Amino acid sequence: MAVQVGGKWMKCVDRHRRQLNGRGGRPVARAGSSGTPLVVLACAGILVGLSGCTDENEPAVSRPIVFSDPTLRDAMLDEEDARGSTASGIESLREGLISIDPVLQRLAVRGIGRLEDPELIPLTFPLLFSDDETVRAEAVNAMAQAAFGAPGDEVAEVIFDYLGRESQEGPAVRGVIGRTLGRIFYNDAGGLRRGEETLLALTREGGGDPPLPALLGAVMGLEKMARRRDRYGMSDETVARLGELAAFGRAEEAARSVEPSDAGGTEEEAVAAGEAGDPLYLGDPARIRRVSMMALSVMGELTREVLVGAIGDPDPDVRRLAVTAVGRSSSDDGPAELLLEALSDPSPRVRAAAVTAFATLAEGAAECPVLFSASQDDDLQVALVAIDLLQQPCENRSRQDELLSDFSAGLEVVGPMGWHRGAHALVALATVAPDTAALFVDGAARNANPFVRMYAGYAAARMGDTDLLEALAADESPNVRTVAVRALFSVGGHRADSVFVAQLDQDDPQLLLTVAGLLEETPEAGRAIGPLVAAFTRISQEQRETARDPRMALLDRIAELGDREHVGDLEPYMNDYDPVVATRTAEILTEWTGATRRAEPAPLVRQTVPLAEEVQRLAGTSVVLEMERGGEIEILLLAEEAPTHAARFRLLAGLGAFDGLTFHRVVSNFVIQGGSPNANEYSGDAAYTRDELGLVSHWRGTVGASTRGRDTGDGQIFINLVDNLRLDHDYTVFGEVVRGMNVVDRVAEGDVIVRAR
Repeated sequence: MAVQVGGKWMKCVDRHRRQLNGRGGRPVARAGSSGTPLVVLACAGILVGLSGCTDENEPAVSRPIVFSDPTLRDAMLDEEDARGSTASGIESLREGLISIDPVLQRLAVRGIGRLEDPELIPLTFPLLFSDDETVRAEAVNAMAQAAFGAPGDEVAEVIFDYLGRESQEGPAVRGVIGRTLGRIFYNDAGGLRRGEETLLALTREGGGDPPLPALLGAVMGLEKMARRRDRYGMSDETVARLGELAAFGRAEEAARSVEPSDAGGTEEEAVAAGEAGDPLYLGDPARIRRVSMMALSVMGELTREVLVGAIGDPDPDVRRLAVTAVGRSSSDDGPAELLLEALSDPSPRVRAAAVTAFATLAEGAAECPVLFSASQDDDLQVALVAIDLLQQPCENRSRQDELLSDFSAGLEVVGPMGWHRGAHALVALATVAPDTAALFVDGAARNANPFVRMYAGYAAARMGDTDLLEALAADESPNVRTVAVRALFSVGGHRADSVFVAQLDQDDPQLLLTVAGLLEETPEAGRAIGPLVAAFTRISQEQRETARDPRMALLDRIAELGDREHVGDLEPYMNDYDPVVATRTAEILTEWTGATRRAEPAPLVRQTVPLAEEVQRLAGTSVVLEMERGGEIEILLLAEEAPTHAARFRLLAGLGAFDGLTFHRVVSNFVIQGGSPNANEYSGDAAYTRDELGLVSHWRGTVGASTRGRDTGDGQIFINLVDNLRLDHDYTVFGEVVRGMNVVDRVAEGDVIVRAR
């Protein structure tokens, strides 16, 4: 449908171009003051239901009657947030598409894309010919976002046609086209191959390289496309070109001795500040090298020549990617000897990757001397990577036991922020020397820090200490309980069902979700069903949207273990505030009774979206996190790109909601995540925030919203420690760290946010 409508519309555009300009190229004569060319507006009726032209009847070109105003902007954002479910549907978004204000046009077409409805794709076509490049870029991106989860071959055809007609398109929009062609799902190999050929062509211009925005976008598209290599290989020419680009600009940077400082972070911050938040940012040569390395790594096409050059790159993350790739190769094929140099790299990110790679490549226990040394690294994350890898026997067992024992014993004397080495060592010791670990595990289980007690649970699981695990299952911390019950099930299965049932009087969402899963196929159905129903009823009364996951888990278990006797318990929830829960309840009752039941949910009132003037006030605003470990993290809010997330984060910070909370999840060379009241994945603020997916990528230092599926933001945040482009278009980016990235790099599991201001 998109290609048929798009072809008809583009023919209309061509006729009006001849009428107005008498030549090809984008018409600018007689356009609105700063918005859509009138030739496009004349043809918009084909797509948006206005009086447009057909093959038989071409109306005169006239000025649009829609003008920019804050009220329209607010209405558009509300319709986007409601996902078209309000009485107005998408009327305001349609109105914004034909505004003379490019800002409103951009917001409107972005909103259409965020609805993720393939039927709306044709509405984006007119904006491809806006005079404003940000509008054109957003229109291209919106087409792909609207096609999310569906084949995008028709979208690709429209883009191919557009590129053929608009040969003079600027580099910024070409960059977005490249990213879009790479992330579209192609239904057949032919479409994918044409997409690859187009992307390859976009990496060149004349006899050289295109401007940086176009080049970066094309490489990002190839990286996305490379992730489908399991289905279709990529050409030798593409691989060769990516190999060239893996060295793009390296010699010039090396000559300037550009080396970002991981210690102080000032140079990296100077590069990062304000850049990630610009969707059309042209990037830098190192970014092109990094993305090229990612693509080649995914395809398994990193040659020795490329790896050798990358390991000596001025950019630490190019080096990190090279080291990681070496670890994935065989010791015969990869330059493993280069890892020795990487183990002493000035960047902790590179050293952490080198430790992992060396342990992977080393034969038997040969890696242990390196791990012994790395466990003493000044950087905590490097040390923890090494300690975790000591969960296998070393040839020098006495040295291994001594090292791990010394760390474990230190748990008794270290301060509140010095527990990590000892806790990780205790788990490793419990794996290789459980009798020795028994000397320390009881003390860890009594530690005042719940994170330490969690690690005591991990150690007890390795040791098979069910007595200690049962004691930890009664801990005051729900996270400790969660570790304990999972371990009890792994050790004894349903023999611990009485312990699992006892957890159902708790309210922590992660704990309830966990025990609901563990009680699957329990032989104690009679004992479990009552507490399951009671737990479901209790947490339902709070009417928290973000309680969906534990409520659904409890419902699934009630469906399995319950019967017609429990119909009365569930009937009220056919009118639940959560449509997903209401629908599941109706399914269960239909199955139990044999009579069709239909859900009639009563959704909660949606959270209000920020008004235009509030978004303008938030522009350029920062939230500063004061960390107990020391230092501050300043997060610039990207209010224009993600207004509801930016406003929510600022509101929660102002209310003191983050004060005293932690970063409960730290994954080396990936992300840190925090802002949970109960310090776990499933505990967040009460209401959901809808996704605001856009053109801002998950570069190192960007701040995203943690979700568990579409439109499930709960106030938790994560900060990207490295470039995580695979998260693009799935997780909202609403901020970027502009000061204190070195503080971010030092954050450890459980670190406390003293205050957010």
